[in-house]
Amino acid sequence: MDLEVKLIVWFGLATLSAPAAELAIPYVYTETKDYSQEPVRFPGGAAIQIVRNGRKSALFPTFAASSDAAISFDGRRIVFAGRQRAQDPWQIWEGPVGGPPVRIVQEGDAIAPFYLPGGKIVYSRRIAGGFQIEVTALDTRLAHRLTFAPGNFVVCGVLRDGRILFEGRHPAGGAGRRDLYTIYSDGSGVETYRCDHGKDRGAGRELASGDILFEAGRRLAKFVSARAGEQAFEQPDGEFAGPVAEIAAGDLLVSYRPNPSLPFSLYRWRQLPAKLEKLQGNAYQSALVRPHEIPRRHPSALGDRDGANLLCLNVYETREAIRPASVAAVRVWTQDGAGATVELGRAPVAADGSFFVQVPEDRPIRFELLDRNGKTEAAEHGWFWARRGEQRICVGCHAGPARAAENLVPGVLEHNPEPVQLKMPAPHRSSN
Repeated sequence: MDLEVKLIVWFGLATLSAPAAELAIPYVYTETKDYSQEPVRFPGGAAIQIVRNGRKSALFPTFAASSDAAISFDGRRIVFAGRQRAQDPWQIWEGPVGGPPVRIVQEGDAIAPFYLPGGKIVYSRRIAGGFQIEVTALDTRLAHRLTFAPGNFVVCGVLRDGRILFEGRHPAGGAGRRDLYTIYSDGSGVETYRCDHGKDRGAGRELASGDILFEAGRRLAKFVSARAGEQAFEQPDGEFAGPVAEIAAGDLLVSYRPNPSLPFSLYRWRQLPAKLEKLQGNAYQSALVRPHEIPRRHPSALGDRDGANLLCLNVYETREAIRPASVAAVRVWTQDGAGATVELGRAPVAADGSFFVQVPEDRPIRFELLDRNGKTEAAEHGWFWARRGEQRICVGCHAGPARAAENLVPGVLEHNPEPVQLKMPAPHRSSN
């Protein structure tokens, strides 16, 4: 019997890597020779494969392409992105595992679907300006948009606390740079998962421990609840791509290659003792076909009034260098329908660093802090948004999760409990 056995040494441990015995748990994965970190990650085509008892078969053989498989909470159904014909856009399909699927979303390119509680799915759909996140009810097919800023927002999964984890444009910009964000299923509460902003983060996945494991520049890194920043950990030399799947604690399915000259393949990575076993070639996006925990459901707290109220407790509570007592006002920017940046207006900043504004809902928003001469002291680089009737409070400007404000009434509310209303400027009209 000709069996290739390869000895890999990392972190002082000798690890035997050979073709592994197949998992007892059925699993699916995306088979392709061409993977990209761009939103449509499989420009050369892809096919979802299912492996049962060591036997592999195409799950949707009549489709020109299929990818992005996610399994329902009871382990019986599957939602995925597919193209029936080569000329079709990517669309969202759903149905029983091994049975005929039904098309759920058919307008434009739609990718990265996941199940939400209450008979809904969340996914990313291409519109003008990039991919935006939407939620659709499986019974009514009514879609609701959640994200309202320029760039590409691609869903990574649904956390057990009910928030949606997604990757989006890095706040500092730069081609190919991503960061991880969370949002509630009504589109409120958008924020970066951590405020330390690594070089590149994407393809995040929550483990049973609550840690978030993600791709970071072709390596893996993680967030843990006790730390406010990204955590490195021991892993084999080589490169990783896309999300992981957790078999059990310390036992993962990963898309990995020992060096850049090889294609990515699906490996089982048992961390203690360290052992890598190759399962499938040209493989990404694995998911186990078994029941898993239903995330929590959050009733929406959005009100039925125009705009969103945004209260900042202290602009000086920040990771940035802002001169004490230097900020006199906040200038708020948005974008018009053509994508041009326009000023919404300005609001005073109280002596304690607090300000309170009402901004238009469902529009890109960013803040800029001004001194008494109107010069910029600090400015956001990225965009966020707020939903209709949303009320948000932030500790400070770019404060991060490691900081908390004093338990005091903000000075801006002592002067006037009403927010400064900032509205879209009237369109410019020619005098001709």
